[in-house]
Amino acid sequence: MTNSKPNFLIVGAAKAGTTALYYYLKQHVDIGFPDLKEPKYFSSSKLNLPHNGIGDHSVDKYAVKDWTEYLNLFKGLSSYKRIGEASPDYLFYHRETAGLIKETLGDIPIIIILRNPIKRAFSAYMYLKRDSREPLSFREGLDAEEDRLNDNWDFIWGYKKGGLYSEQVKTFLNTFTNVKVILQEELKTDTKRVIKEVYSFLNVNPNFTTDTSVEHNPSGTPKNILAKFLLNRNNKLATTTREFLKSIIPRRILEKIASRSLEKKSISKPNQELLKNYFEDDIAKLGVLLNRDLTKWGD
Repeated sequence: MTNSKPNFLIVGAAKAGTTALYYYLKQHVDIGFPDLKEPKYFSSSKLNLPHNGIGDHSVDKYAVKDWTEYLNLFKGLSSYKRIGEASPDYLFYHRETAGLIKETLGDIPIIIILRNPIKRAFSAYMYLKRDSREPLSFREGLDAEEDRLNDNWDFIWGYKKGGLYSEQVKTFLNTFTNVKVILQEELKTDTKRVIKEVYSFLNVNPNFTTDTSVEHNPSGTPKNILAKFLLNRNNKLATTTREFLKSIIPRRILEKIASRSLEKKSISKPNQELLKNYFEDDIAKLGVLLNRDLTKWGD
């Protein structure tokens, strides 16, 4: 078997639907992905690992820093027309990653998925609460963000900074010829159309039937002790148990169990207003950049 390199990438944003998009596209007969969804190769080579944030080690351990190891992820995928990977921190670290990706892989198609930055910020917070990593309230987490990132915590702790899309997207638009920007809201409400557009963008059969019935990587607060234990990324026994279950139970079943075991929370009005004001200028810049009406993000 020969090793292949990716000829397209999903680069982010985090908690904006990258996981769902990965599992949707992975079903296509002409699209191949490695089992490791987020190799983070093009960001890891520039990062100071391990990170210092709570539970960051549980994510850092999957980061691939060696080129040969990275190529081995794609071993056996040469028969696919399109080969990709999905690392959402590539968008966050755009200054470091965009040029390196182009230098290494060429002017490949790039897919960016964005989400209302207010909801994305709260979803990132609830994701970390789900995994027993975030001990603070959302407002406290927002206030602590700058210090945490300066102390080399993982990018996921950037609740606000992770949603400042305009410069992130601009970097990729300026670096690559073919960039497809989609919105998580449209992927969720008009899934078949968006997936068909992505398939066309990748020049594969756009009429391929994709199962989109499973919610991927849900956020929320665990409803029971068992869910809280299994989702805890600070407990080695929990991590080992979770990895074992992932090896014997299909992902779609685990996702369904997880979604039923999590209680959804909503952002408070004061925090929503705070973030609305914070993101207002950047949303306007992004709207001009993409020539799209994004005013609903401020509602």
